[in-house]
Amino acid sequence: MGWSTRETRRAHARILNSQFSKEIFIQNRLIDVYGKCDCLDDARKVFDRMPQRNTFTWNSIITVLTKSGFLDEATRIFGSMPDPDQCSWNSMVSGFAQHDRFEESYEYFVKMHKENFFLNDYSFGSALSACAGLMDFDIGIQVYAMVSKSRYLTDVFMGSALIDMYSKCGSVACSQDVFLGMIERNLVTWNSLITCYEQNGPTSEALEAFVRMMNSGLEPDEVTLASVVSACASLCALKEGLQIHARVVRVCEARLVFDRMPVRNVVSETSMVSRYVRAASIKVARFMFWKMKQRNVVSWNALIGAGLQLGRQPHAHVLKQGFRFQSGADSDVFIGNCLIDMYMKCGSVEDGSRVFKNMMERDYVSLNAMIVGYAQNGYGEEALEIFRKMLACGEKLDHVTMIGVLCACSHAGLVEEGRLYVSSMTKNHSLIPEKDHYSCMVDLLGRAGCLNEARNLIKTMPMNPDAVV
Repeated sequence: MGWSTRETRRAHARILNSQFSKEIFIQNRLIDVYGKCDCLDDARKVFDRMPQRNTFTWNSIITVLTKSGFLDEATRIFGSMPDPDQCSWNSMVSGFAQHDRFEESYEYFVKMHKENFFLNDYSFGSALSACAGLMDFDIGIQVYAMVSKSRYLTDVFMGSALIDMYSKCGSVACSQDVFLGMIERNLVTWNSLITCYEQNGPTSEALEAFVRMMNSGLEPDEVTLASVVSACASLCALKEGLQIHARVVRVCEARLVFDRMPVRNVVSETSMVSRYVRAASIKVARFMFWKMKQRNVVSWNALIGAGLQLGRQPHAHVLKQGFRFQSGADSDVFIGNCLIDMYMKCGSVEDGSRVFKNMMERDYVSLNAMIVGYAQNGYGEEALEIFRKMLACGEKLDHVTMIGVLCACSHAGLVEEGRLYVSSMTKNHSLIPEKDHYSCMVDLLGRAGCLNEARNLIKTMPMNPDAVV
């Protein structure tokens, strides 16, 4: 029994003898902590003895069960849950995918969509893992079509998952298309492509991709090296293998040079943090970040970009350091915008909204981040409320604003408003609708059952419709 388990049980004993013994919030936390300590029986006892439960209670025990592999028990509890929410469904989709029960994972994903729950990057990522595990290209294409209608298509993690899915299904061409269409790439992206070539061919492309990856400044990890070494073995490429070995040694030497620097400044230290974040070495990035004696906006942005898991920690420290998100030469507004974007992309709408409300100054990027974030997380009315305030204040609108607005109309079922807004783009705001705007309108009309109008819109588009439209 580990120390954390003993401490949790001691805390639990104290709680039972206190005025907080019946507090739902406290009991929910106990379920969560017992689960993290791998004390499933203790977590289940807390759940079973609770006289009252809320949605968080049910989600906590379902998460504990799915992570522990007790999927059948999780299914039974999920089935008896009064009102499952987005988190409940995501736990089921993810839990089954993580334990290689891919068909059931995909079934929950389909049911979640049919029940009109909002699908976020967590939902799509788990569904793509299920498709990869099933090696089913057809359903993979269906999930891709849904991703394409969301804000997550340009997300680096979603792109990496798509490459992996297509790779597992044997479609090298589709993997290449996704990779080439990505605006941002990280180590996981490159690893997915290199592994795709190594497993499906042409094997020589794996080595070429590895060289391009190294030239982009990313450092290989054990996954990269395993795929590249395997490719060298398949090609009997001893010379290339030796060159790769030498290249890796040079990367290691770069870190040694940094470690031996007698004097380091915020620039050199931030550079190393950014390098590790890009390489998906999050733990090392965090360690180096907290060792920094000085930090600037670039430093914070580098760590915030690592995602929600680490984002909450720098966010708390940002507040302690006195950042009030004001504009200026070293703009704190930029940090605020980064935090909003991070929270919204991770589905943590409440945290993103809190950052927005606490910002003393905001720019149009802040407003766009909220509109798109609300819309993509299913908060259509809230997105449109901010948009209306933008119009009333004469704020600058751009194509990103209108994508968020039309997406919000789609989720809220506001067909007439959607028609008016897309018409106003050219008339009132000198914005020419692009393919993404037409895609949003087709989605809006399709959801509302206006199929003939949707069909006519596709026929009259000024550009050729793609598979997503």
